[in-house]
Amino acid sequence: MGWEEQEISSLQREIVSNDESGDEGASCVRSVPWQERIERVALYAGAVGLGLGHGVIPQVILLVIGIHRFIVDPRSRKAKFGSITTILQVLTVWMMLSAIPAIRPFSALGGAIGMALSGWVTLGAVYGIMMNDENLGANLVRVFLGSSCVGAIHAVTNYILAWSKGRGYYRAALPFIGCNAAGTVFCVAILIALGCFRSADRRGKLMMVPVILLLTSALMVTQSRGAFVAFVVGFIVFLLLGAGSRHSLVLKVVALVSLVLVVAFVFKISPSVAKRYARILNPMANKDRLEIWRTALLMIRDHPVLGVGLNNFVNFYPLYEHPEGFGTSMYMAHNVFLEFGATTGIPGLILFVVIAVLGISGGIRGLIKAGSSSSLPATTLAIFAAILTHLQFDITLNSGDMLPFFFVPYGVLILLEQWLESRNHPRPSL
Repeated sequence: MGWEEQEISSLQREIVSNDESGDEGASCVRSVPWQERIERVALYAGAVGLGLGHGVIPQVILLVIGIHRFIVDPRSRKAKFGSITTILQVLTVWMMLSAIPAIRPFSALGGAIGMALSGWVTLGAVYGIMMNDENLGANLVRVFLGSSCVGAIHAVTNYILAWSKGRGYYRAALPFIGCNAAGTVFCVAILIALGCFRSADRRGKLMMVPVILLLTSALMVTQSRGAFVAFVVGFIVFLLLGAGSRHSLVLKVVALVSLVLVVAFVFKISPSVAKRYARILNPMANKDRLEIWRTALLMIRDHPVLGVGLNNFVNFYPLYEHPEGFGTSMYMAHNVFLEFGATTGIPGLILFVVIAVLGISGGIRGLIKAGSSSSLPATTLAIFAAILTHLQFDITLNSGDMLPFFFVPYGVLILLEQWLESRNHPRPSL
């Protein structure tokens, strides 16, 4: 592009920005060229990193750019998510207040600030992509799936090597995160791949089949029971939602049969994997979770207002008596609602529940409004349902690598109606 074309393009963007008001005007804000290039590189790096289990560094880069934009451009300071922004801010303040009763107050403060910054960066990126550059979003999805496939090959290869050496018990992981978090990555990637499969042409569907089978195999060899249950829930949501045509029904049946066959095959060649997943249905084999949850309820009873402090569950857990044979140290409550209740009190729990409900309700409204015109609402609802399900058994939102897996689908859900409106009424070209 020559110098004259750059000037014309800049003028066009300025005219569009000046012609629009409110959130729509804010959505047209553009960074200076060097910011745009660095931001785009960071987004692609983030997509690659999330597929391999590491996304903190791209968030830091986007944070620096976001702070600079916040300082120099007043329009970027406008709330883009309405009342949800206020609720998120109130929750952040309450998490910071939980440092008052904490044994490690700086850990509580740091966790609250870190979670807020990660949410701000991630939600801001989702807003910019959905409102301004839909093609970029599609490219990032492809990059994430490609990165996830690389991670899946890593996980499956390591499992096969361990299995060939006679190791009776081995849980595959990703280069930067452990087995349970890796299970979350593969669970999300499978559901995204299914969404791409639903909306793709015949050639695209053929390309997605081996991707889905590979990712499913990787999920199984992580032996993450929470991630497996999360995937089952997300997959059921995915099958129940969306278009109800005969063609869609056939695709759903094919997807269901294929995934059942993959699971059955993994169980057949590796009885140890089948044995571990069978423990899901055995309450006596999950006494550790029940003890952790019981202790979290006791913390809520004893600290109902401010909780024990964000990131301080591990410090208060040993202060409670536990039956013989159970560990006296536990990093988290292994349930996101009990975690918020124990560490931030009942008000923090209520705020988080409200945030989750608003996301789900926004997704349902978007699903109804979209009808069969887009697979995005159904796919995103399935992903968010899977994430919330896994958060009932394992993983935590306090990790910078895991936070985007909550905030990305959440941001999409609460923006669906705006996104659909912008598709139905596109901005006039200049």
